[in-house]
Amino acid sequence: MRTLQEKIIILSVLSLMCISQVNALPVPDDWNNLIHRTKRSLLWRWNSLKPVGSSCRDHLECGTKNCSFFDPACTFNWSKTK
Repeated sequence: MRTLQEKIIILSVLSLMCISQVNALPVPDDWNNLIHRTKRSLLWRWNSLKPVGSSCRDHLECGTKNCSFFDPACTFNWSKTK
């Protein structure tokens, strides 16, 4: 009976070693297909833009696409933009 238990233990250890070796395989050269970029919806992109009154450095940061020149903040007013 002990030999059967020893065989089962040895087989279990060997199978665990094989599984860990398979998991440790190097990534293939064409691994770019494995990267899936998340596609953000239009609503998500619009919500990530800054609201009116928040500080900004560029027009692209603002939801209104207008960054004020004098007071660097998102604004509706076109006359104060850069």
